[in-house]
Amino acid sequence: MKNKRLVNKLGISYVYGPEDWEATLEHINPKVFSCAEIPGEFLDVKNISDEFKSAGLDIINVKEPLPLPVARSIYGQDRKIVDKIKKQLGLLLKIISGFPCSNVSIDFGIDLAVTNQEKKNSLIGFIKEMTPALHKEGICLCIPSRIPMPPPATSEDYFTFLKETMYGGIRFSADIYPHEIQKSANLADLLRWYRFDMNIVRFIYEPEAGNLLVEKIIANWFEVFEKISYRGPVIFCPKISTSAHFIRECSRLAELVRTFNSGRATEK
Repeated sequence: MKNKRLVNKLGISYVYGPEDWEATLEHINPKVFSCAEIPGEFLDVKNISDEFKSAGLDIINVKEPLPLPVARSIYGQDRKIVDKIKKQLGLLLKIISGFPCSNVSIDFGIDLAVTNQEKKNSLIGFIKEMTPALHKEGICLCIPSRIPMPPPATSEDYFTFLKETMYGGIRFSADIYPHEIQKSANLADLLRWYRFDMNIVRFIYEPEAGNLLVEKIIANWFEVFEKISYRGPVIFCPKISTSAHFIRECSRLAELVRTFNSGRATEK
């Protein structure tokens, strides 16, 4: 047998999902999707982790626990404000750790910082100051890295930024936009600077615009994951505004995964 079933934990993201997300939980197939990603605003929902556990889903990542305008405006802030942000984030990490959940992804605006050394140093300094809280709560901070990466930032810039934090608990969230990638692109090259430091892979796509994940896209990417020995979670992130469409898309994805697994298992 040449190939085996997918070894990656698969999940569904609610970051771009419908407002009435509660109506969708019982329709997610826990035999295919064992985890979920939630947006930071879900932290205000009482017993949010229990909501997902009752559907057989673990919370694998919290996307933007800090409001995005706050996270992207740390550079240049008064020291007292920065300390307040640190305190707020520390409290949120404690809550998230209790779910339990071991990942948060935060967009600090690194794409704009890599060409501004002062801003870059400021963000690295802030992240270094947060490492004791991250370590205490057992949480990995995942830096969102867009694939494809829009200029002027480069994937090498992100790699350098990561290494300058000098803490192993800072890793990448590889945010893949499959329908924006040129057909001639070498997928392995797109992951070249991330491959040893990826903690999460996310597929972001827009079914409402007619962009669907199909078996060929899945097959091509999972072939790359296998080659680079990526065994971490893969999160599907459909941008859908209605619960009915979200449910249909999750069912379609589950069937796609089952078909894909079946095909891999029978290849000689």
